[in-house]
Amino acid sequence: MTWAIRAASPADAEAIARVHIAAWKTTYAGLVPERFIARRTAWDVRYPMWVERLAAGPTAYVAEDAGGMFGFASACPMPDRPHDHEPLLYDAYLQAIYLLAARQRHGAGRALLGAIARDLIARGSRSMALHVLATNPSRGFYERLGAVHVRDEPLDPETQTPTCAYTFTDLATLVSD
Repeated sequence: MTWAIRAASPADAEAIARVHIAAWKTTYAGLVPERFIARRTAWDVRYPMWVERLAAGPTAYVAEDAGGMFGFASACPMPDRPHDHEPLLYDAYLQAIYLLAARQRHGAGRALLGAIARDLIARGSRSMALHVLATNPSRGFYERLGAVHVRDEPLDPETQTPTCAYTFTDLATLVSD
């Protein structure tokens, strides 16, 4: 498969929202209540979120091929309460990484994280944390890339699903030449 990774721009909001919605539906089916998936994948929720997020100039990259965009990742400086959880004492926070199901397991996820890491390092970050559903099979993806489980989080009050925090304590480990 031939694909490329590039920095996202505000013009990518629509395509990112479409990938985000499609990936959410396949990623979380059976892991969280369907009503929650339906609410979080509504166009009037995802598209404005990406317009706003990309206008703010975050660290964001997309994966695309001749057929168009099929994945993306974004990160930001560590928020005070990431996803409303207790603070995590790391430099940056992985907000999202999603690929369409048919395009997973071909190296694009690793390449997206590498691009994010390079960018964050250039901005002065050395570490990055993230949250993931405890039942999400993608935990193995993060672990294979060197992420370390930091802690389990309280159950999400809306979905009643357990989440956990991971960290990449050294972003340089994600950067390959």
